[in-house]
Amino acid sequence: MSGREQVLQVMIFGETYALRSSDPPEYVYRVGQYVDGKFYEIAKGSPNLPAAKMGILASLNIADELFRQEAGQREADAVAAAKVAELAALLEAELAGRCPTPSGAEGGPGVAGDGAP
Repeated sequence: MSGREQVLQVMIFGETYALRSSDPPEYVYRVGQYVDGKFYEIAKGSPNLPAAKMGILASLNIADELFRQEAGQREADAVAAAKVAELAALLEAELAGRCPTPSGAEGGPGVAGDGAP
């Protein structure tokens, strides 16, 4: 976000819309083109459908894409978290086999048992 609001003209399905946004113009135009493309996809399959109904169908298609993307991201996050946990367990096991215990119970190197040198 640039922080400064501006009004940008975006064409969607033959209509011009004035959009107020603080996002970069390239982003706003890209969003407008995406929505415009959704309208034309619907019009291609149902050319006689009123524009208002096309808007509803375009909104439903975009919401479906968003929800599927979010579900995919949640799944990818879960897979990544499981892999991190697996790697952390392997690392902990490896380190546990190489490091002396802090209590000195095993009397490993670097552990003073009774204070004697």
